[in-house]
Amino acid sequence: MRRRFFGRRVEVTCEKDAGGFALPARFDFGDRCIEVAEVVAQWHDHGFHPAARRRSWLERRHRTYYRVRGDDGCLYDLYVDRTGGRRDWFVTERWDGPM
Repeated sequence: MRRRFFGRRVEVTCEKDAGGFALPARFDFGDRCIEVAEVVAQWHDHGFHPAARRRSWLERRHRTYYRVRGDDGCLYDLYVDRTGGRRDWFVTERWDGPM
């Protein structure tokens, strides 16, 4: 298993699950579109940047992370940054091979 780190912004298409929650369904990664075969885990980050001078709720991160298995067999960590009303998606890690 090989782990690689990225900080790459990606375009993500979401679809609603049975409960009505929007989950990542596919994303563009490099020159291909990765279909999400499974959402393995989901967690939230509402913390502060380590260099934050103040601890105001306005300066908190608002990120939702997803660990997904792609149709290529790899695991990916994605997050959506909702800070300040944005909806920016990033890929942070990829694991090649079985896990």
